[in-house]
Amino acid sequence: MRPRLHSVRPVHLLILSVCALAGSAFANPALTNWQTARLTFQRIGSAIDETKPAPAQQQLAMAATNLPAPYGAMAVMFATQLEAAAKLPADKDNPARGKALVALCAAMGAYDRALKLQAKFADQEDLQDDPAYAWRLFESGQTDAAIAEYRRRIKEEMVDTFAEHYREQLRLLVQRATNLNNIAFSQKLVKEHYLRGFEEKADIFGALQELHRVLPLARDSAEAVEIIAAITIRLDALGDAPGRDAWENQILTRYANETVACANVYLERGMRAFGAKDYPAALVLFRKVATEYPGTPAWGDAQYSVGLVHQREGRNDEAILEYQKIFPSPVRDHDLDVNKSDDCKNYRNHTALRISECYVAKQDLKSALAYAEAARDKYTYVSYCKNCLRDAQENLARRIADLKAQLAAPATANPK
Repeated sequence: MRPRLHSVRPVHLLILSVCALAGSAFANPALTNWQTARLTFQRIGSAIDETKPAPAQQQLAMAATNLPAPYGAMAVMFATQLEAAAKLPADKDNPARGKALVALCAAMGAYDRALKLQAKFADQEDLQDDPAYAWRLFESGQTDAAIAEYRRRIKEEMVDTFAEHYREQLRLLVQRATNLNNIAFSQKLVKEHYLRGFEEKADIFGALQELHRVLPLARDSAEAVEIIAAITIRLDALGDAPGRDAWENQILTRYANETVACANVYLERGMRAFGAKDYPAALVLFRKVATEYPGTPAWGDAQYSVGLVHQREGRNDEAILEYQKIFPSPVRDHDLDVNKSDDCKNYRNHTALRISECYVAKQDLKSALAYAEAARDKYTYVSYCKNCLRDAQENLARRIADLKAQLAAPATANPK
């Protein structure tokens, strides 16, 4: 008799998928190179001695050799900062050395050591004047002290923006213990604490650690890819291209059913190739999105970029044909551009202007003028930014006037 096969519930499938993802780090260390670097820097920073910097300098030299890019370069940077700090006088009356070491330990994520050094080199008044003191208490786990410090800062702060920031840090600190399994809370913590940069500089390693911690708690594949996408953004900010690509591959292989996320991965890769002027590779990626992911928000950017690649390489007829596909499509011009928070996508307006440029290159000024006027009258530019709207309108008016002037010039200057 064959054994009975038990059904696997969707939530169990997700857990198995996330566990497999975590296990894949052993097969592809690029997934967790950032974590190795973070632990290395914290360990070295925690052992920095204000009177004997040589051991830490030696360990940083080893890290510079052993850690993969970009983390080896970070180790060199930390070693340089430590060397500079060690040359300063070790005098309590001259706190420059102490401040430099505190800042270095904090940058390396060794917040406990930063606070201990601060206690040696600074009095209570100096601590209260340090804009990062409460933040370091928060990160070192000294909850009660951090709460007291934030409350003091809220009471004494005269600038509303900073006072509201301190109130938000206090809320996050108080709520954190009871929200360890709350992914929405963790995402807010990443945004409002680790990446805000109002007190300590943005702590990308801290953000990555928090995102990585809650990934196994994802309730479905959509939530999982949202967290992974956030991880890739942070790794890209660090300059960790192998890590970013490895995490993107997790989306493509393990969450292929999440078409929006997969389309975004290919689109971002196309944008990176375009930025590097690798136009053939960019065109392949943009076409992939445009043909295989037509129902996703990435389609408009991909299709527009197909035309842009052709235009950039001087194939104006092909560019016009690709751009023309934007007009009858369902793209939404009023959608916000995530890279320009105060601007809208304006697909059709931008497309009309690009086609106008192509016709100028073809010396067909009459068609160029027609599309420039269509950008003004039919595909009107929209924006929530008054300055952006004014600048766009003024630039387009000048463009139309210039085209009209060229068309009115003697026929010998205008073959068409």
